Amino acid sequence: MRRIVVLICLAALGQPAAAYAGITSRAAREAAELVLRKFGKEAEEQGLQTLTQKIESLGLRYGDEAVAAVEKVGPRAFRYVDEAGENGLQSVKLLARYGDDAVWVVSKPNRLALCAKYGDDAAEAMIRQGKIAEPLIASLGKPAAKALKTVSRQNGRRLVMMGEDGTLAAIGRTDELLRVIGKYGDRGMNFIWRNKGALAVATMLTAFLANPEPFIDGTVELTSAAAEGIGAPLAKQIGSRANWTYVLPALAAIVAALLALKLWLRHRAMTMKPAPSI
Repeated sequence: MRRIVVLICLAALGQPAAAYAGITSRAAREAAELVLRKFGKEAEEQGLQTLTQKIESLGLRYGDEAVAAVEKVGPRAFRYVDEAGENGLQSVKLLARYGDDAVWVVSKPNRLALCAKYGDDAAEAMIRQGKIAEPLIASLGKPAAKALKTVSRQNGRRLVMMGEDGTLAAIGRTDELLRVIGKYGDRGMNFIWRNKGALAVATMLTAFLANPEPFIDGTVELTSAAAEGIGAPLAKQIGSRANWTYVLPALAAIVAALLALKLWLRHRAMTMKPAPSI
């Protein structure tokens, strides 16, 4: 009776394992043959049997994506995944998805760590923008990663420049500004780039962040909205006080100053030469 029970347990445990191993071995061998054809001498140094065993071992640890990673970048994948340590799965996923474009990311532990910390947004941003994206993501985190993954390489460079030269810090409310770029992509970044000086004024930044779309679409002017934002609460506050002999001239001076600022900004925009394309 004891022997029968043991045989039943062995059959139950052994049969699926053997079938699974057989499927994995077959897929690993097919992948090894593909790698030999695709990568020539680089793969021939290891030979079909060694490649098959390595692919099977990697596949058992990380699944089908491991096979795809080796098929895309060749035998180098084994080294990259091994050097990634605890971020081995992240390395496999990036190589399987992006192939050679991901090599510069997976080859450095600090870059892989950013991907592990901030997820697919960081990976997509670095693949899209290249090495310039790394410092901004490291300093500003997920909002920067999401912004960088949604814009063109040109606007990615512009955003990085704004981070490096202190413009983002001067404007303030950086996370909110980055979220606008993440939502509107190049349209949002183009507006912010053109108006980065005006946005450093707190009232203009507040008006923009409250409802970015009309400004980005060009249906509302930034200076007009800022003037309205100042005028309404100021008028309410002044109206609750008394001496209109002094109030009215003060209001007139404020309105005149705002109109002068608006005209000056418009004149400056028309007369200044466009900034060179970056």
